[in-house]
Amino acid sequence: MRFLFLMLLYAAVAFILGPYLPYWVMMLILAFVGAFIGGNGLHAFFSAALAVGLVWLAKSFWITWNTGSPLPEMMADIIGVDGEGVLMIITGFIGFVMAGLSALTGNRFRRLFEKKQPYYYGP
Repeated sequence: MRFLFLMLLYAAVAFILGPYLPYWVMMLILAFVGAFIGGNGLHAFFSAALAVGLVWLAKSFWITWNTGSPLPEMMADIIGVDGEGVLMIITGFIGFVMAGLSALTGNRFRRLFEKKQPYYYGP
């Protein structure tokens, strides 16, 4: 349940603030959210990565489909990939990796300042 909440939170942040901010500011915001929420590093990485990867994939599909522009096909030819679908998948993968690493960075930064529990019971 917590994983789905985090995923929806990261997706909402990426979807709402994404058109207005550069990608690197978005990654800083995701790092701050990861630091604020805390918890398991694995959950922080995959919830942010899946959420932002899917948002970027959906946004690139929506823009390509809505505009009917030949630009994605031309960019795919310039990059050397097979078609615009592959270009959309690459965009989603880049969002996946960057968001996951940003949230994990924020999560690990928070863990630097948390009090550690000893592994033994003693005085």
